[in-house]
Amino acid sequence: MNPTHSARPLPRYVLRKPTKGGWAYFFNVPTWARKAGCPVNNEPLGTDYAAAVERAEMILLPAFDSWRSGGATDAPKPEIARVGTLDWVFAEYRADRRYTKLDARTKRNHEVGFRLVGRYLMRDGRKLGAVPLVSITTAVTDTLYEKLLIGKDGRERRTTVNHAMKTCRRAWNIAARRNPGKVPAVNPFARMGLQSSDRETPTATYTELQAFRTRAVEMGLPSLATAALIAWEWLQREADIFGSFDVTHYRPRERPNAVRVVHEKPAKRIGFRCSMRRACRCIPS
Repeated sequence: MNPTHSARPLPRYVLRKPTKGGWAYFFNVPTWARKAGCPVNNEPLGTDYAAAVERAEMILLPAFDSWRSGGATDAPKPEIARVGTLDWVFAEYRADRRYTKLDARTKRNHEVGFRLVGRYLMRDGRKLGAVPLVSITTAVTDTLYEKLLIGKDGRERRTTVNHAMKTCRRAWNIAARRNPGKVPAVNPFARMGLQSSDRETPTATYTELQAFRTRAVEMGLPSLATAALIAWEWLQREADIFGSFDVTHYRPRERPNAVRVVHEKPAKRIGFRCSMRRACRCIPS
């Protein structure tokens, strides 16, 4: 009996395999990394989806990224934040159930915002995270937003900065609720009038796709070459390709001329059956 189909997203390098009792999960280090001497080993993660994702996201992937970056991605040792500072607000949010229940990927995104804002250096050399909350006004956050909007490479990073401001706004509100009277009533990260980026994402040409795939194969990354082709032909996102797509989705026995393309969204899952004919037509499953 085949296990029930699961299209839940998986972390990088985590594979699912069908067993008699359901899906089993495995952490599979890429071949190129093993050849390069990566100390992280392949590991079976069991049949519990939540436990498998947690171990991959919290233990195995950080260890893999640490090896690959030479320690540059290692999380800094937490410092005890002084009460009444912005860093303390962040710490209060981290300790709250509304943060702890979030998935690992969302937590990482929030931490990017905390670092971006909290480590910003003021004119007097202090980090903004160490500044008392009473000194962080709407004028300060508006100026901060403009300063952060352009990265060191000269490129606009509006989406990242917008998310950082929203993260700080959320943390401020949670800290205020946890500590009545200790947090200023006016949230300086609220009502900032954030606007989404209107920058159009450049589209690659088919020639550029083929050049990318050729180079990926030459570098010993055939899976990456295949993923690029899937994204081009079936318009799947990175999370869908590496987290949802399974080899059994390609020309399954019951539909030899079709491919199952799954698009994961925060609150909606849409499945399609894609014809393999030249004129492809997608029909909702």
